[in-house]
Order: sequence, then structure tokens, then C-alpha cells
Amino acid sequence: MSKSVGKAGNTFKMATIILGVLVIAAVVVIAVMASQNGKANADLKDSQQQVASLESQVSSLQNNLSSTQTQLTAATTAQAKAASDLAAAKAASDTQISALQKDISSKQSTIDSQAAQIKTMSYPRHFSSVDELTSWLQKDNTNTLYTNPTAVQKAQMAFILQIRAARAGYIMTVNIPLAGGLDLITNRALVGDVIYEVRAADDFVQRWGSISPAMPPYPIPPDSGQ
Repeated sequence: MSKSVGKAGNTFKMATIILGVLVIAAVVVIAVMASQNGKANADLKDSQQQVASLESQVSSLQNNLSSTQTQLTAATTAQAKAASDLAAAKAASDTQISALQKDISSKQSTIDSQAAQIKTMSYPRHFSSVDELTSWLQKDNTNTLYTNPTAVQKAQMAFILQIRAARAGYIMTVNIPLAGGLDLITNRALVGDVIYEVRAADDFVQRWGSISPAMPPYPIPPDSGQ
């Protein structure tokens, strides 16, 4: 009986030891798992922080990209406007230059014409032929200035015809008779060695006389420098 009790006591001790060992092992396993879970949680938290930091960086980069895109758009718009303004300014400048060139050309043409007229007036000549004389008289309108001209008006027409002939580069004199009325005043034109009488009131031309020798065309030649 005592042996059985002793044996049972030993069995209980063994069971207690084994149970203690199991409990210790369980505690160790729990501690290890808790440690691993804590590390995993820490790693997860670090990862989450890194993700949040990356998301913040991405957002910042997107904002910078958007700002850069806005600046690029503004710069492109400004460049296009500058190009448009430059083209408009060039077109306006070209138009103004063209207008100035036309004005200069017109004024130069006027100057050349006036210079030619001044040279013609500076070196008047005799008519080269009676045909040239009558042709010029047909183009001139001195004879139409007055309707039914008076004696004074006829005299005035003779002087007007002389002035207009000089402006055209021709020599035509006014003949004032020693006696008689003003309506006897006529013009004279020399063609070679022949003198022609001209009536300004009606462009009548008739041979008046001749001279010898014939006069040269220009009293002052244009190339004389006088």
C-alpha cells in the first residue's frame, strides 16, 4: 500500500514537472511570438511612414510639374503674342516703308521734272521748224483765255504767250509797234533764217521776213556751263 502511494507520488511529481516544462515552453513561445509580432508591427509602421513620405514627395512633384506646366503654357502664350506683335509691327513697318518709298519716288520724280523744266527754261532755244511752232501753239490755250478780247486783253495775251513759250523752253519775243493801237502788238519767232509773226489771239502764223546768216538754235548752249 505504502509502495503504491509512493509510486503515485512520484508520478504526480513527474506530471508536475512536465506540466511546468510545458508551461515554460508555452510562455517562451508566446514571448517569442509577441516579440516577432512587435517587430512586424514596427516594420509595418516604418513602411507606412515611408509610403506616406513617398506619397508626399509624389504630391510635391505633381504640384511642381503642374506649376512648371502652367509656366510653360504662359511662356508659350507670351512667345506666340510676341511673335504676333512682331509680325504686326513688321507689317506696319513694311507698309510705312513702302509708303515712304512711294512718297520719295514721287517727290524725286517731281524734283527731276522741275530740274528738267528749270534746265529747259535756263537754256531756251528757237523753234526748229514752223511745224514745231504751230504744233506748240495748238497745244497752248492762250488764244482761248478771253472771249471777244479787247485791245488791252490782246496785248496781254501777247505777253502771256511769250512767258509760256519761255516756260516751255522756246524763244518768242513781243513786237511792240512804234505807232498804232495795242491790238497791233504781236509776237515774233525765229526759225533758222526766217522770222514768223504770231498773233496770240487766234494763233495765226505768217512769214514776216528773213535774216542772214541763220541764227544757231541756242543763244546759250546747255553744255556751255553758262
